[in-house]
Amino acid sequence: MKYKGFYIWIVSDNEIKRVDKKGRDVLCEGFMIQIFEDETEQVEIDNISAAVGFEILENSLAEAEQFAKDYVDCEEKLCKNNAY
Repeated sequence: MKYKGFYIWIVSDNEIKRVDKKGRDVLCEGFMIQIFEDETEQVEIDNISAAVGFEILENSLAEAEQFAKDYVDCEEKLCKNNAY
């Protein structure tokens, strides 16, 4: 997926580690998300995960894509606010 000049790869994953409300380690379904500088995929900007019940509500590609877009938007705002 291309978004705001970045290339984003999203792959499903069923072993994303999180800590539940009781402090226990749990494995979750969700998605691994890689954000690249351009279509060559040689420069990785970031690598994040989105787990169902934590960062996303349901195990759907549409939800993962929206999470990735929101992440890029948030990082963009942070960079603009911290510009010197």
